[in-house]
Amino acid sequence: MMPRRRDVLLLLALLGVGIAAYLTYVAINDRVEPLCSGLGDCHTVQQSQYAKVAGIPVAAFGLAMYLALAAVLVARRVGPWREDSARSAPAAGVAALLPVWTFALALGGTLYSAYLTYLELAVIDAICEWCVASAVTVALICVLSAPDVRRAAAARRG
Repeated sequence: MMPRRRDVLLLLALLGVGIAAYLTYVAINDRVEPLCSGLGDCHTVQQSQYAKVAGIPVAAFGLAMYLALAAVLVARRVGPWREDSARSAPAAGVAALLPVWTFALALGGTLYSAYLTYLELAVIDAICEWCVASAVTVALICVLSAPDVRRAAAARRG
């Protein structure tokens, strides 16, 4: 993978961590209103019945996903799983799976974000700018990580 795209993926994951951390903070702190530019209605979305799953803010799940993405992307850059290093057979096996994990996490996040965006538009009748920013971020990660899956599959075939 080109270093530039690898850097962009990590930056996007860190941006996602920031967005999801902010949304999680707003969700768990009743005294804090989400900052919204007026183009959307973040408060209505944050207070909807869809903002939590089993009592846990959806944003916390997003935060966990972005932290996992960042960890996988860092693992792809350093240590025995680094993509451009010679490695032992076990490390090579893990290294070959890391691009797949990156894509799988991002694909799951993209699909769930699409569902949440549908809920915002069709059910809640309000849009959260922060949620849209998160959806775009994870979708970009998904698109930018897709070529790595093909490359990893070709490398495993020999």
